[in-house]
Amino acid sequence: MTDEKTEGTSTLSALRGMVSFFTLWHLDITQRDMDSMEQRFHAVPIVGVLFGVLILVELVLLSEMQRCLGMGSGMLNAITIMLTVYAGSKFIHFDGLTDFGDGMIVSGQREDHVRALKDTLVGAGGIGVALIVTLTSFSIYSMAGLVCLFLAAPLTEVLVKNGMVFAAAFGKPGNGMAGRQVAMTTRDSAIRSIVVSVVCGCVLLVLGVLLCDLIWNINLEDVMGAGVLMLIVGLIVSSVVGCIMARTANRNFGMVNGDILGATNEISRPAVMFFMILTFSICMVVF
Repeated sequence: MTDEKTEGTSTLSALRGMVSFFTLWHLDITQRDMDSMEQRFHAVPIVGVLFGVLILVELVLLSEMQRCLGMGSGMLNAITIMLTVYAGSKFIHFDGLTDFGDGMIVSGQREDHVRALKDTLVGAGGIGVALIVTLTSFSIYSMAGLVCLFLAAPLTEVLVKNGMVFAAAFGKPGNGMAGRQVAMTTRDSAIRSIVVSVVCGCVLLVLGVLLCDLIWNINLEDVMGAGVLMLIVGLIVSSVVGCIMARTANRNFGMVNGDILGATNEISRPAVMFFMILTFSICMVVF
């Protein structure tokens, strides 16, 4: 697009909009930044790198606390990571998850589903779906060892954003705030998101492996090989979840809006984590 409204947009401008919109880090953004974000939504996995680096720092501190003081547990690791991603995103995606739950659980015609989706009050469906997804995520994070978390947890925050792009790419735009964003996210955007996710994932993977070697002096080749397979599996899972969410939303609501994108982010997390942990465990047994 070359009209006056979108002229001069850039990826850097898009990232400014995304960071300010999807994280606690408030930036003084302009309409140009918002326009860029809508046009270049495929770059949103880069935002996951910010969370991934923060999670790696936390995991280093938790591993040192466990090694030096004998204090630590899988539950502590899980709650630390989940608090980081929930609070760090201003609970914006969690809010979408509760709205999605309300919209899905209500009976009636499509208009009834849409009305419940957009209702500002949270009902039993929203609470139930949010509770199930949160407890599932907590359980999956809790069962992973620290080495696995160093690889899987940062990658997950990149890959859940890839799921959002796929939901937008295969969804029908609505009339809400994210309508233009969904309309401008195409199948080509989904392919670009995979490329961005691979690059960002590789950066986090290398950092995670190097930190594991520094802390535990592990075999780099084995862990790196497992990490690459985890990234591939996670990409597939997040893409599939995004497509399923888009198809479900198109059928029940006739659109994909901001709430659906937020719900996709949260629902992708336990699915991606579970299959990446499973991949890591299989690799450790086989190799």
